[in-house]
Amino acid sequence: MWKEIDKTKGPIYRQMMDQIMKNIENGNLAPGERLPSERKLAAVFRTNRTTVVRALDELRDLGVLTSRQGSGRYVNQTEWGKFSVPRINWRELFSQRYEQVDDWYEERIKEAKKQPDFLDLFSSEMPNKLLPDVQFPAHTMAEMITEEQKMTDLGYLPLVEKIEGYLSEEFQFDFSRTRLLVTVGGQQAIFLILQTLLSNGDAVAVESPSFFYRLALFRATGTRLFGIPMDDEGIDLAILEKSIQKNKIKAVLVNPNFQNPTGKVMSQKRRNDLVVLCRKYQVPIVEDDVFSDLSFQEVEKSPVSIHSLDPENVLYVGSLSRLLGKTTKIGWIIGPQTLIFKLAKAQQMMEFSMSIFTQIAATAVFEESYDAKLALVRNQLQEKSLLLQKWAQKQNFFNVWPIKGGYYAWVTWEGKKMTAEIASEAVAKGLGVAPSWLFGRETNGIRINFSRLDQDRMIVFARRMEELAGWLQA
Repeated sequence: MWKEIDKTKGPIYRQMMDQIMKNIENGNLAPGERLPSERKLAAVFRTNRTTVVRALDELRDLGVLTSRQGSGRYVNQTEWGKFSVPRINWRELFSQRYEQVDDWYEERIKEAKKQPDFLDLFSSEMPNKLLPDVQFPAHTMAEMITEEQKMTDLGYLPLVEKIEGYLSEEFQFDFSRTRLLVTVGGQQAIFLILQTLLSNGDAVAVESPSFFYRLALFRATGTRLFGIPMDDEGIDLAILEKSIQKNKIKAVLVNPNFQNPTGKVMSQKRRNDLVVLCRKYQVPIVEDDVFSDLSFQEVEKSPVSIHSLDPENVLYVGSLSRLLGKTTKIGWIIGPQTLIFKLAKAQQMMEFSMSIFTQIAATAVFEESYDAKLALVRNQLQEKSLLLQKWAQKQNFFNVWPIKGGYYAWVTWEGKKMTAEIASEAVAKGLGVAPSWLFGRETNGIRINFSRLDQDRMIVFARRMEELAGWLQA
């Protein structure tokens, strides 16, 4: 497992790091496994403890190892802070950068969905019957060629104008059209920001738990993620500040409205304080806001966007993809004009620009009746959320966090943790939920997509949750 160090082949600590990394990659060291003591490693490698400590500290800073005071060094069993190092073995490189986290569980869900009685509350999308009924226009080829003349570096001009008008009217945004860039969905917008602004190995802070933890795009850009816990008002700023100092955080990425997976809404005070903190350290904020359209309360009573508080230092990411399903991916970035132009150029270089067909279709979304259709969706979601809350009141094991919008509910309990074995058993019994460990934090929590519930399914849901409660009893 360990080989003697050859001092003629470079720095000793580097050779030690390489051996530890190879043993992890080959499966000789498993996630969560404790490494031999510093004294024992020094004896194995025939070097001093100072060199051993340097190698172990380097691996810890890269997120490969973790330290426990008085206990030793362990192989990191989560993805937080993990640094993906390129390898000549292309298969390994691909798996590191693009393979989904905990993909085995999602594959099990996909297989179970083939059963007609399976209750899929794991999905990240609303059912098709709940999506707004949008009529897309038909165009001749000649008309398409004419419309293509309206394409700019920032997107299809009529679409840019529609988005700008919609955000100004509905959310009181105040910005010029040259500050908006159209993208292929919200995730591509985030990928473009990371790829353009950050370097390989740079650190980004996100809320924990967070759906960002599941996205392969962070590994694809070589970005290290650091999870920051939340309290009732949102991301914990005291812990965030320590992480900025310790981990040299280069950007803060937050999901302030109906946070995925917890459904939390960041308070207005916390938004103000977050802006002040990030200004202090000159750290940009990326505000991912894809659920605002689905708020159950009036806009006037909702906190203002973080971008509105500091337009020069906050990038705002929005999207229609949640409302239009997988087929029509539309997103946008709002930020300083100089940066938007640079992002637009980077988008062209990466050939990420959208086709004219998709943008024309998206423009049709903002027709006069869209607000009414969206209001109908909100009302239906609120009714479904009330069904879930009524169920919560009738039982005494699970707790449902307040639901103020969106279509995710965060359910917690006191008792055993939901292990992979219990989650798999629940899937086998016909219940698909999203456990907390999918989002980077092992707490007693699950995410439920309540948009897929109705009166009839609530009966099945209650029965299967009761069975799940039996497995989770302490």
